[in-house]
Amino acid sequence: MTQKKKETVAVTPEQEARVNDALLLQAQGGDADAARTLFNEKSKRIRPVRFSECNTLEQLKTAFEDYMAQADVTKAESEHAVKAFDRLFKLMVAQEEAEILRGKQLGQVSGLMLVPVASIADWETEAERSQAILKLQARN
Repeated sequence: MTQKKKETVAVTPEQEARVNDALLLQAQGGDADAARTLFNEKSKRIRPVRFSECNTLEQLKTAFEDYMAQADVTKAESEHAVKAFDRLFKLMVAQEEAEILRGKQLGQVSGLMLVPVASIADWETEAERSQAILKLQARN
């Protein structure tokens, strides 16, 4: 048996618009197949989700609510938005937890000396910052 490979053909936006217009006219004329095809094609289109521009969880929540409150959100768009929201939400929560942990580690005190319990790179950065502050204080 031989299997036929499906060939994909690039369609320009103008050609797509003409096909959609023709399907719309046929659907308005009572062609159920044209209406079904038009509905299926519309449900596959997904508007871009701009959640990556959000810097805080509150901004992310507001952007998600605004997107989902649109009257013409399709099922594919809502599923895409939920996945994008979940992915970014988990990333933001992990970053906040890491920041809190880093703050706790730098705040641990042993005797009278502040001992940073962090990675070597963080410790080196903190040491350089501390030396710069000491130099400024010595000059004043």
